[in-house]
Amino acid sequence: MKKMTKNIVIENVDIPSRFFLAPMAGYTDYAFRRLARRFGAGLVVTEFVSAAALSREIKKTKKYIKNTEDEHPVSLQIFGADEDDFKKAIEVTDLTGFSFIDINMGCPTKKVVKKNGGAGLLVDTEKMISILRATKSVSPLPVSVKIRLGFNRGCGGEIERALALKENGACYLTLHGRYASDLYKGFSDWEAIAKIKEALGDDYILIGNGDIKSKEDAIRAFDISNVDGIMVGRGAIGNPWIFEELNTIFSDDSVDVVSIKNDTIKSVIIEHTNECCDIYGEVSGIHFMRKFVMKYLNGFRKEEKIEFMKCESKEELFKLLDKVFV
Repeated sequence: MKKMTKNIVIENVDIPSRFFLAPMAGYTDYAFRRLARRFGAGLVVTEFVSAAALSREIKKTKKYIKNTEDEHPVSLQIFGADEDDFKKAIEVTDLTGFSFIDINMGCPTKKVVKKNGGAGLLVDTEKMISILRATKSVSPLPVSVKIRLGFNRGCGGEIERALALKENGACYLTLHGRYASDLYKGFSDWEAIAKIKEALGDDYILIGNGDIKSKEDAIRAFDISNVDGIMVGRGAIGNPWIFEELNTIFSDDSVDVVSIKNDTIKSVIIEHTNECCDIYGEVSGIHFMRKFVMKYLNGFRKEEKIEFMKCESKEELFKLLDKVFV
């Protein structure tokens, strides 16, 4: 692995770690982002937000852009397919607290792609560039882009798309090593990411993404691809401690992450639950937390997990925690 400092500076923003938290719809609200930052994520990114909804100042969209001081630096991710929506969204949105605007050009979800947003843009490089330029023309913040290798395997253009985004002013790129048609099947292709990094050059920042679940995965990804940083998605759900483990790559410190996790898992679940209940209300917050609790409790007996899935209140959930963590 090439020698790198733990931090990375992008557009004068000093990011304290080269490991970023990926934007994940239904997961990366500010409650989870704050946890990830506390355990060592360098940059966190909001759930992706519709440019059209922001441009129309739809009230319920506001919850997606709330951010708190203790999660900074944080990036606002926007998706859409209309240049005017992007421009208006930037103009009418309070960007206080954000360090970057990130354009999502990689989400493979059908409802996004069928409206030509997310990964739907990967079939039209000119449209990608037009949206990037439109956003940059009004944005007071640096603009980055998140992409996949392409829409379908065999269509080509992987390197050309990345170079076009670089040449048209994306301050950095995040590249997920799958095609949109793969969804989340198979494995992230870090060798393909390596080819794109080589084409972009050492002077341009590329963040790699896909299948990072351990320190060993990250070292292998760095060795293969020579990327400047790594974005972690599903590997962090129910496991914000992963960032503490990953950051030891850049230090001589030895961190027993298993012990740290075992010592703090109960308190982290309580903290996360309280935050979610504050955001969504108690019943909705408990329902929202169920998917996280299942991940926090990896390795626990199935019967114990089922009990948690039946909880309808904080009182029930916290009593079960006391029962499980004797």
